[in-house]
Amino acid sequence: MLIQLDDPNMDYSAVVTPEGHPPFDNDLFRVQKMRKARNRLLSECDWTQMADNQLDDAQRAAWQTYRQTLRDFPTTWTPGPTVEFPDPPTP
Repeated sequence: MLIQLDDPNMDYSAVVTPEGHPPFDNDLFRVQKMRKARNRLLSECDWTQMADNQLDDAQRAAWQTYRQTLRDFPTTWTPGPTVEFPDPPTP
């Protein structure tokens, strides 16, 4: 699942920060946006770990693996204008 992080119409090099603040850090901005998108993906599949869902053991295990991959994702990702998250398991 490919997600565009940077607005193609925005010149990030032209961002001016208030006096006394550190300069704009595009990588930090991208990391924050990546984490927000990753957290959204995690919350969208919270239901898969509820006791009363309709998944069998193999499906539940596949979702657990997917969710762990999403939680580990920030440690392996290099900031860039896009992020490619793993695809969720198929039903």
